[in-house]
Amino acid sequence: MEPKYNRVEEYIKDDSTHDEPFAVTEQDLTLQEMRAMLESSPAGIGIVKNRVLGWTNDILCSMLGYESNSLKGKDTRIFYADQKEYDRVGVDLYSKLDKCNIGLVETKLVKKDGSMFDCRIRASRLNKQDLSKGIIFVITDISELKLLQIQLHQAQKMEAIGVLAGGISHDFNNILMGVQGHLSLMQIDVSNTEKVTAHAKHIRRLVKTAAELTGRLLGFARGGKYQISVLNVNELLAMSLTIFNPTRKDIIVHETYEEKLHPVDADQSQLEQIFLNLLINASQALPEHGDIFVTTRNIVIKEDHDYLFEIHPGKYIKVTIKDTGIGMDLETQDKIFDPFFSTKGIGDKKGRGLGLSTVYGIVKNHGGFILVDSEKGKGASFHICLPASKNIQVKEIKEESPSFEQMQKGSETVLLVDDEEDIINVGKNFLEKLGYKPMIARNGLEAVEIFRLYKDDISLIVLDLIMPKMNGKQAFAEIKNIQEDAKILISTGYAVDEKIEGFLNKGCHGFIQKPFSMNTFARTLRQILD
Repeated sequence: MEPKYNRVEEYIKDDSTHDEPFAVTEQDLTLQEMRAMLESSPAGIGIVKNRVLGWTNDILCSMLGYESNSLKGKDTRIFYADQKEYDRVGVDLYSKLDKCNIGLVETKLVKKDGSMFDCRIRASRLNKQDLSKGIIFVITDISELKLLQIQLHQAQKMEAIGVLAGGISHDFNNILMGVQGHLSLMQIDVSNTEKVTAHAKHIRRLVKTAAELTGRLLGFARGGKYQISVLNVNELLAMSLTIFNPTRKDIIVHETYEEKLHPVDADQSQLEQIFLNLLINASQALPEHGDIFVTTRNIVIKEDHDYLFEIHPGKYIKVTIKDTGIGMDLETQDKIFDPFFSTKGIGDKKGRGLGLSTVYGIVKNHGGFILVDSEKGKGASFHICLPASKNIQVKEIKEESPSFEQMQKGSETVLLVDDEEDIINVGKNFLEKLGYKPMIARNGLEAVEIFRLYKDDISLIVLDLIMPKMNGKQAFAEIKNIQEDAKILISTGYAVDEKIEGFLNKGCHGFIQKPFSMNTFARTLRQILD
């Protein structure tokens, strides 16, 4: 039987696939060893010309779900989910090959059965002088590496939360002290309406502060898809600093913000994550005490820019976080954005933050870039550049605080479902004050049974998600089975995520996040019932 490696030789010498035959100058033994190596490599290897496959090893066929020697002559377009990704990979690889003979790109390829996998493609010219002669490429499956990176990044985020825990605890204790103090004063001033109203106003402000704090913490910890909106980065930095500041009292933070900073299109929690991470890294670079400088400014990148990487010209904002710490040498700077690189030892209890590879990924996914400027013993500066939004105004949502008389009221029957007695008491009082007839269930199972009996009377169900016996998700499905058009309002302490969006897509009529005011509750009820 003819050896496998002759298929390589046939392709290389095949006049039908090249303008002219290859001139082989190596000794036969060396050429045979090279062929054997291509066939026995654990990576997928192929030769392509004009994006049509001329030869592949068996590993590549197996990797893509095809039989051996069945890919020759196939257009590489069939391995991509869409034309956009096919074009992106082609432009990226061929532009690099044209410049420096070697191209490297990451993408997802589609197998014969339709499934996809993450891979890294490394390509090189067959003829260094003539790209039209074709290219040889190596494909490595990096699916497991990607999974490990995701797990590592999530673990690093949780470590960063550990670093922030002291500061969060400090803030919450201050908030609780404020609430307790005003409640004590209300008991003394109970006969003075004006003073009671003032105390209540302060308590409402403190509760709002606590809710914002937990909201940012939830956003920091969550994974999932980006939720893009038009944002004011100056405000985001200020909010990030409110969490960061209590963690180190020996650090002085200097803030310099451009007054008319361009807004950006970005995910709020993702940007807060990278700002907090860079602030944590900066604080850890300060052995005892020192300074951190946070600045923002507008910049314009022109077509003839000096950056050594591809970037679209236009308006950007630049955020710089600088410390006066230990700094980094050039070798460290070259590695800091690598996925598994850390300057801290195993078991270091300081926490690693998100990891700069995650920071790099978030910035890149927002169409921006990050630069580092440092010298050993002279501190470090991280510069984040993000494209400016084309929207002129940042949308601001301000909750009105109308008087009780101005709040929207009703008379319908509302089933309130929650396992927390305090929430039930507050919710029941809210409903009664607003004119509704409340019915109470303390778990999902009880809610389903009550709705089954009184479905003709109940106009709306306010449903918690985390409950004993039967959770909110199961209760939701059971209630919808009883009456498909039942109106359900999800009430939870968690932020909107893919799970909540899933409920909304399945017929849920609304979502309200705890804690909420009576006015917010009243308005949300009428939006659904009307």
